[in-house]
Amino acid sequence: MKKIVFLIDNLKGGGAEKAIKIIVEGLVQRKYKPIIILLENKKDYTLLEGIEVYTLSNSMTKYNFIFLFFKLLTLLKQLHADIVYATNTKAQVLLLLTKPFIELQRVINIQVDLTKQYENREYLFILFAKLLNFADSYSFISHGIYESLKLKIPQKKTVFIPNAIDFAEIDTKKIESIDEKYQYIFTKKVFVTIGRLTQQKGQWDLIEAFYHTKLDAHLVILGSGEKEQELKALVKKYSLEEKVFFLGFQSNPFKFLYNADIFVLSSLWEGFGNVIVEAMRCELPVISTDCKSGPREILAPDTDITLDTQRVEMAKFGILTPVANPIILAQALSEIYYNDDLAKNYRQRSIQRAKDYSKELIVEEFENYFIQSMK
Repeated sequence: MKKIVFLIDNLKGGGAEKAIKIIVEGLVQRKYKPIIILLENKKDYTLLEGIEVYTLSNSMTKYNFIFLFFKLLTLLKQLHADIVYATNTKAQVLLLLTKPFIELQRVINIQVDLTKQYENREYLFILFAKLLNFADSYSFISHGIYESLKLKIPQKKTVFIPNAIDFAEIDTKKIESIDEKYQYIFTKKVFVTIGRLTQQKGQWDLIEAFYHTKLDAHLVILGSGEKEQELKALVKKYSLEEKVFFLGFQSNPFKFLYNADIFVLSSLWEGFGNVIVEAMRCELPVISTDCKSGPREILAPDTDITLDTQRVEMAKFGILTPVANPIILAQALSEIYYNDDLAKNYRQRSIQRAKDYSKELIVEEFENYFIQSMK
């Protein structure tokens, strides 16, 4: 049996990290013995007992990069790894640099649009693209990322495997009770969003849109990050302190989704948009910006992924709005707030669409491509 190693920076609370946890645990349940290597000992997610995990350092810095490289190379040789599936740029760079020293299959799992990640740092993108000559294949989580990068990186074998969603976990956690201190928030219709409070997620557009609606509703924002004070200042500017609630990072976000009424994603860009599918599994209608990449593939799978809506687009599985356009986003919020039939229809379609991203289906795809076909 091929020995597959998952290499990732850490297991902090991000979408890519959660996706790797789900695939690894899914492979274990299929009687495989995957191995995880972390560059640093930072974990928000716990793994099933018995999974073999190696940690190269307590904390990753620019000063211990060479140390990490030699430690990784030594470990890969000791493990006799056949396939290394690398997620996050630092892990990928270290893996690619081992090319002259060890023979194995190097799979680069591309979770984000690298042109966005390295915006205003084009020289880093150029260097990384050069290193990708050492890769054996790519695993893209969305076709949109591939379309953005296909002419800018070396051509390799390519597979498309979206991030898996653990429905068993969601179904168990979503029915937990909301903490008593938060229950009053859910006495009105609730719009909810989840994501780090960062430039990428564009929550200020959602706050402005919510302000323009003047709806008798609440907006719940789950997540933490460097934009928190800026966003809270915007809420104060619009006198929305009694209507917008920052609940921080929640270990169980699903109970908040399940008790809300509409999910909204205001991102400027995405890799896939795991949280859209998680919200769908929690039976919520979805409004999302038509950002690159992921939301259109999930909500409007029969359309051209290069489209860029300039209006409120009533797509097959959810509503799409232009990126960074609070006025049109406000129209979408109001439309679904007042139209119960529309919300009910999208709620039913959410449940249907989420099934396409179950852990079982995605892990099977992974197994067929990276394990069975590489025997």
